[in-house]
Amino acid sequence: MGLGALIRHTAGSVAATLFTLVMLPPLFSTSRQWSAAVKHVMVVSAWKRLVQNWGDLPGINRVHDAAVPGSWAVYAVWPLVAVALAVVVVRRRDV
Repeated sequence: MGLGALIRHTAGSVAATLFTLVMLPPLFSTSRQWSAAVKHVMVVSAWKRLVQNWGDLPGINRVHDAAVPGSWAVYAVWPLVAVALAVVVVRRRDV
């Protein structure tokens, strides 16, 4: 909804949404802190954290893993930002 209000073109909005939600998270790795922070605020990465098995596997380096409350916060913040962005953009353009 937020990207649709910004772009105002159906095909562009769908392409931007798919790129943001599906294609952008694999571009970031968890090896560096800034890259891991960006990756953890993506919806797909938050979902993967919430559905993974809870046991720690030996030999896996978990330096910059996402936290479970942070993953839930991603699902709370994304819709709020989208609605706020849509309201602000529509009020400015359509008045």
